[in-house]
Amino acid sequence: METINFDTKTVGEIVAHNPKAASVFRKLNIDFCCGGNKSFTEECKKKKQNPAEIWEEIELLSNTGDKSLDFNNLKLDFLIDYIYNVHHQFLYKNLPEIRYFVEKVYTKHKDKYAYLTELATVYKILEEDLLSHLPKEENVIFPYGKSLVTASEEHAHVSPPFFRTVKNPISMMNSEHEEAGELLFRLRDITNNYTPPEDACNSHIVMLSKLEELDSDLTQHVHLENNILFPKLTALEKTILEN
Repeated sequence: METINFDTKTVGEIVAHNPKAASVFRKLNIDFCCGGNKSFTEECKKKKQNPAEIWEEIELLSNTGDKSLDFNNLKLDFLIDYIYNVHHQFLYKNLPEIRYFVEKVYTKHKDKYAYLTELATVYKILEEDLLSHLPKEENVIFPYGKSLVTASEEHAHVSPPFFRTVKNPISMMNSEHEEAGELLFRLRDITNNYTPPEDACNSHIVMLSKLEELDSDLTQHVHLENNILFPKLTALEKTILEN
């Protein structure tokens, strides 16, 4: 991995530079998606970790044989398609399945496990928020982002959008991402990081496993948008409008 000065970097920039850092941050419960604009050094200190030692662990991971897709250097139109085809489709497919298990386990076991009531409430809010959020990206930011890429490649003019600048819808998406991130933190806390009770039935175990998978996918999804796609679209729009 190219040498960078970690003292000046945010956690989001580090994961954008080296996707394998995500596994280290997850282990330490450091938020690199919604909280990606926070200082790497300060976040390590908050977790009572030595930043230099954590950085060494990240560098060791970067030297392993498994090569992650370099999202930071993908063409923006390809990155948009990737986010839609992988992460948006994951949500459309899995949210109803997770709801099925949440409702099933809640109905059967709410008297035995007190945490299921809060879990069902939080999950319902998260699912509704996400299903409202996705079309805004698909109908506004993604098409406009692709038009910026085309304009850049063809040296063409871009008509001013109804939202004036991409920074406006991005600001709204970032706010909604923060709300989703807070709900994920609540789910982790409620479920003790998705740990099933010792006497949990199979449906209970599957529910928690699916919630954990949702957490992982959504965290990566938000990271790609907040820390890579959105900043690059903002910079590209600025370049095009200034020329």
